Amino acid sequence: MSAATSHAEAPLRIGVAGAGAIGCTLAAVLARGGQQVSLLARGATLRAIAAGGVRLTDAAGTAEVPVRASDSAAALGVQDVVFVCTKAQDVAGILPALAPMIGPDTTIVPLINGVPWWYFQGLPGRLEGRAVAAVDPQGVLAGSVRREQLVGAVVFITAERVQPAEVVSPNPMLIILGELAHMETPRVRRIAAALDAAGIEARVSPAIRDALWTKVLANLTSNPLSVVSGGTLQQIYSDPRLLPIARKMLDEGLALAAAYGARIVFDPPTFIAQGAAMGPIRTSMLQDALHGRPLELAAIGDAVLELAELQGIPMPVTRDVIGLARFREDAMRASRS
Repeated sequence: MSAATSHAEAPLRIGVAGAGAIGCTLAAVLARGGQQVSLLARGATLRAIAAGGVRLTDAAGTAEVPVRASDSAAALGVQDVVFVCTKAQDVAGILPALAPMIGPDTTIVPLINGVPWWYFQGLPGRLEGRAVAAVDPQGVLAGSVRREQLVGAVVFITAERVQPAEVVSPNPMLIILGELAHMETPRVRRIAAALDAAGIEARVSPAIRDALWTKVLANLTSNPLSVVSGGTLQQIYSDPRLLPIARKMLDEGLALAAAYGARIVFDPPTFIAQGAAMGPIRTSMLQDALHGRPLELAAIGDAVLELAELQGIPMPVTRDVIGLARFREDAMRASRS
């Protein structure tokens, strides 16, 4: 459901941690929409923001948006909401630095790809409280953030970082929010209202893991295959050499989602058509591969296979493609050393 803005409440103090493609896009859209936003950034990105703001190209055109930014969480201060926009493998490293932005009433919203470390937190059943070893092998994340401060999120934003503080996000933006315990609360509705007011479609879900599985399947069927093939989203979901592989991975993923009781609202042809309609967009994983950055294979791939093993669900094609993507990552790393 879309949220309505309450005029009786003071504006939320919104922090954005991570100034990559998603973080800069989110901060710029929120700031352009009049929200009180603070961006934790560093290095060349911070210098570019200080000089001219975030340069954002989206459906509204191109604009240089002034954004309050600092490399000091203490300078930004305690926030009402902190969106964590790093890669999944970097969340554990950034959380300690965010401490000055997080008070006892701060809501933390990780905008990360793949299976989140909190997947089994607040989930009734035999697996309640279980760690997802692929993304939190030492339990650092589970021990660093109180579950009560977390709100689950599924982000559908296609964005590419062209250079420091310059991002392109051509498609409509959607963020789905929900409590880990599958209930609706005023705090989630208030966060959704702030996103809506800035021009980002926000929905509140009473079952956030249903929406999460949709994104997990989107990541799973596109990201590793893009690294192996170099294909764009349009090519992965339409090229006759790539589409059959993506479709087999989708079928395997749907069987796994069903094993976890997820309610998937799309049919496979619609899923494929929507993926192709994204156009010549390079996945975030392919962007990382081309720039020599570590890949999010643990969250997007390994964690899915871990959940499959817990349910006894075979995923042979998915396992092979993830293995090929891992081989490609290792080969690229070796060529740079």
